[in-house]
Amino acid sequence: MKAIIISIGLLLFCQISSGQGKYMTQKGFINFHSHTLIEDITANNEKVAAVIDSEKGAVAIIVLMNEFQFEKKLMQEHFNENYVESEKYPKATFSGRIENHSKVDYERPGTYQVQVKGEMSIHGVTREVVAKGTIEIRENDIIARTKFLLNPEDYAIHIPRVVRKNIAEKLEITVELFCPPL
Repeated sequence: MKAIIISIGLLLFCQISSGQGKYMTQKGFINFHSHTLIEDITANNEKVAAVIDSEKGAVAIIVLMNEFQFEKKLMQEHFNENYVESEKYPKATFSGRIENHSKVDYERPGTYQVQVKGEMSIHGVTREVVAKGTIEIRENDIIARTKFLLNPEDYAIHIPRVVRKNIAEKLEITVELFCPPL
């Protein structure tokens, strides 16, 4: 049911109708990693929905926050209840464009360097984001990848002083979206 709601939301969110040049996934991957001298914290989310419009260079992503999986159950609890407040703010979204969209030949297999710019909303805060990445064109599919840094405080996610030294000031975010045609 969640997948259906996400799919419908993405389609409405992007105002994309089915047709040539549209790619979509409900099984994208996002990882975040925090490294400090005290500990490393990693969480994975494999239920990321995304749409890429190769004709317009538009990209939209929806992430359910409570789908991040941690190694330690207590970390997952703290993440959802205390930091991102996933009941109050259940999803994060990104809506943007591939800035150098015209440099990508969607008809020719290969890997293209891209820059994406758009609005990311997390925890009720929306900010402009610019990230470099790649678009890999395969015979019928697109794989979009990026890695960037995110400061939780930029999104009003406050880390208590007690654990401040355990969590990096900036988290490394890795995104991989394997998108077959819509």
